[in-house]
Amino acid sequence: MRRRIGWATYFQGAAVVIAILVTLQYVYHPLFSEEPSPGPVKATEPPTPPPPARQREAEEREGAEAPKAKGEPNWEAGNQLVMPRLLSARHELVAWINTVATFQEVEALNILRKSLTVGRDALSITRQLQHLRPDGWRFCVQEGELCHCDGLVRYGDFSKDEWVERKEIKNPVLCHFGQFGLTPEQDLSPGHVKYCQCQPKAKHCPANQPYRAENCPEGVETPCRAGCATRMSRAHWQLVGSSRGKLCERFEPNDLLWSCDARRTLKPQKGHKHAEAEELLERATTKLCEDGLLLPEMEVWLECDFLSQFLQWTTPASPWIEEAFVTYVGGKKDGNYEWQATNLIRSIDLFSSRPLVVVIFGSEFVPPLSWQNLRHVICFRMRHISRGVSFNFNKIRSILAARVLTGIQLDTDQVIFKGMDQVFAGTKRESHAQYPWPILPVHWMSRDETPGNPYAHYAFKGWDGPQSMRWNHAHPTWTFWALIWFGDLMHERMLAATGRRTSSNVFDLEKVKEGEDLLELVRKGEKAKVKRHVEMSNAMWEDEDMMNVNLWRHKVSKAWCKFDLEPNLFLLRKSLDRNIYFDPKWYPEGVPVLFLSIHNTKNFDPSDLLLKLLELCQNGVEDGLECPKEMEFMLPICRAGVEQERNLRLKIEDYPTQACCCLEPRWSHPAYWHGKWYRDLKEVPEKSNGKQRRCLVP
Repeated sequence: MRRRIGWATYFQGAAVVIAILVTLQYVYHPLFSEEPSPGPVKATEPPTPPPPARQREAEEREGAEAPKAKGEPNWEAGNQLVMPRLLSARHELVAWINTVATFQEVEALNILRKSLTVGRDALSITRQLQHLRPDGWRFCVQEGELCHCDGLVRYGDFSKDEWVERKEIKNPVLCHFGQFGLTPEQDLSPGHVKYCQCQPKAKHCPANQPYRAENCPEGVETPCRAGCATRMSRAHWQLVGSSRGKLCERFEPNDLLWSCDARRTLKPQKGHKHAEAEELLERATTKLCEDGLLLPEMEVWLECDFLSQFLQWTTPASPWIEEAFVTYVGGKKDGNYEWQATNLIRSIDLFSSRPLVVVIFGSEFVPPLSWQNLRHVICFRMRHISRGVSFNFNKIRSILAARVLTGIQLDTDQVIFKGMDQVFAGTKRESHAQYPWPILPVHWMSRDETPGNPYAHYAFKGWDGPQSMRWNHAHPTWTFWALIWFGDLMHERMLAATGRRTSSNVFDLEKVKEGEDLLELVRKGEKAKVKRHVEMSNAMWEDEDMMNVNLWRHKVSKAWCKFDLEPNLFLLRKSLDRNIYFDPKWYPEGVPVLFLSIHNTKNFDPSDLLLKLLELCQNGVEDGLECPKEMEFMLPICRAGVEQERNLRLKIEDYPTQACCCLEPRWSHPAYWHGKWYRDLKEVPEKSNGKQRRCLVP
């Protein structure tokens, strides 16, 4: 029998191949790996596998410190150390292309690569591929083979798009006209090879309640918990105890971790080193918990799809995490915030050994399936903020919710670069029992009216008192000692939202400056507090405003040098302004900039490309890097979407040797101040031209 395949068959097959190849790319990317991703590992330093879980738990019971909390937790598979998943994925894909892929499959992959490179929107293509089969039918086998399908099966001709569907479900079913009630005389397309397609059966919940696919991530093969049950449901909340081992036993999307009810809150064991942090958090949130309307907003629920990550980064002795990044997100499924957060997650997977705690607000947002297989992502969920308060104050709520001893807050429109982990050590050094405040990076502009200030038109009008330091950006780093300050700030803001002129009692942290022990201070309760007038003002509209004003109130002056930089600063090569971010009052010599993270990555595709550059060029290129010495400004190949950049990305061998010039010299010199580049953050001098450096370097 002569086989003929029409153009419809060709294009349909090509689409399926592209979907498979793109899926393979993501499946083997660390974001989508079913195996735990091990985090960045230097080529010359093999990772140290953690002790077995039983050994860790035994050490905790004996009062030993959990080794994974402070080190770089890595994983083992059998007796072999796991290769970083991203590198492994590329080796596997190359091997597949060289040995398995058909000529047409290689051609399909090449067409997709060219399509993306010459200007297609990668994010839009990804979204389209997720819905490539809106009718649910997919190729199963060709005629004469067994089709394994747990749903409906149909038999027919691709080119004519004529099909006969089996009425009864049978698995497997022989792809033969006789199985579909046809006779030889009823051949749909004589002389053509027919095929069978499968439409998997609709997902059903365990109790046969309606399945709500919109509440689940794309690509789940079995009914997800949120599709069958309500998020943050109180139906069984009274059953939730303080046992870590019983988390997520029921088929529910969330389980309660923490609330104002001590009986339903996971806590460190008595005498554990984290008990001080737990005590400070309880003192910090007492007033919030006393407000009956705010009490439900204090509940923190674990997303049960991330149970294994939560258990990995905590211990039976304590639910607190030693060091972690924290972010917050809300909105609809497959929205822009999801994709911003995905790039943030990718960067942490590439450049950090610490986990990321994602606090989700509201019930609408659905963490994508890609996040679930990442060992460094933990998702919590809280209720929407009330009283008309800005969504951005959820940043403070996420800090209180995360149970992190040393934290770095990152917005979803940020990505990090290598070296960001140094900020954890710097935070522990600078934020402690004698300095119980967070530390923020200095803002790129000074919001005051000092003559000569280039941004005087942005002067902040919400505070009449003295400023103890320049305006800072709302990306705080903190240790648990600063939780008291965060708790008082949050309560003051929620109290002001009632519209009443009132007052609040806040802890008198000035006593700590006088030498009083912070723990002893808070244990005095109301006796250790001072009255503060509370009334809605211009200083309370956004979290950044209120954090700056409340730091000025305490006359503190610690701020990080600028480490949350605009994207273009990573691509401007050596053409940075000598006095970058200068102002005449606070930083007349400019602000030292540290190339540790990027802020304002809302535009997904340019940010996606920049993140690829950071990964490819994090250590430069050993051989063959040819950068034009006479041109210090941004090269055309560094501008996303321009013709030179697109053409270069089609040349695989030439790309690293030219594109890495875009980041020169940031991979080897991560700090810049007053016209000079420094190989190490510790080399940044204390003074420049006799002027003292005001900001801190981690």
